[in-house]
Amino acid sequence: MRSSLAAAIDCSGTAHRRRRRVAGFTLVELLVVVTLLAVLATITFGGYRLYIRLATRAHCSNNLRQLSMAVNLYTSDNGGFFPPYVKTNRDGSREWFFGKEPYQPGVPEGKRDLDREAGPLYPYIESVGNVEVCKGFNYGNALWKAKFKGASYGYGYNWALGGRMTGNPMNVAHLQHATSVILMGDCGQVNTFQKPASPSNPMIEEFYIINESYKTIHFRHGNKANILFVDGHVELMDPYPGTEERRIPGELLGRVTKVGSAEMLK
Repeated sequence: MRSSLAAAIDCSGTAHRRRRRVAGFTLVELLVVVTLLAVLATITFGGYRLYIRLATRAHCSNNLRQLSMAVNLYTSDNGGFFPPYVKTNRDGSREWFFGKEPYQPGVPEGKRDLDREAGPLYPYIESVGNVEVCKGFNYGNALWKAKFKGASYGYGYNWALGGRMTGNPMNVAHLQHATSVILMGDCGQVNTFQKPASPSNPMIEEFYIINESYKTIHFRHGNKANILFVDGHVELMDPYPGTEERRIPGELLGRVTKVGSAEMLK
């Protein structure tokens, strides 16, 4: 009787210990689970960031293709001439390729009005589909400086085609290699000379020129830039070595050709 009772107690204790071991986790097991979850989270969030970056790049590329179609329609209606980069009117207003700026003497940058619908390209942009502000341009950056009350599209124009500041643009008949001449691209500028920017407080702003000397290409897509060529194709390009401008944290500007080169401009 005693041996049976002892055996029953012993079996009961053994089963209880087994249940405790099955129900619990060791510290090592917990650490393994936490590590695996951290790895999975890293992979998931990394993949999500990559997806967003690729989607932003594709959206920007589509913007540029829409602009290419708008420019083609404009040249067809204007004897083969490209839209002027800027034209100054008798009343002092200026018609940029991306919108009209009324005469506003004494009004500082960032406070000036800009009517995008009055720009020379707008009717053609409207006819081919919507062109939105490039989502790759970080307008929420604390170091972003506005040029107008609202943003333009975030793209610069090859001013050799647009007639520089003269208002007299080039004709497509003068182009020999449309496949290798830049039309537009991702642009920006580091400003150190207009308040609230200063040499000790450089800020980034929209900029609208692609030329022989300015470091205005904005490599906003994983340190690469979308560049549109006259024939309508878009290339994802790297900065030309030695032209990189990194004064704004997290922003890379520069050129796709060496400074002083007119390559890919005409």
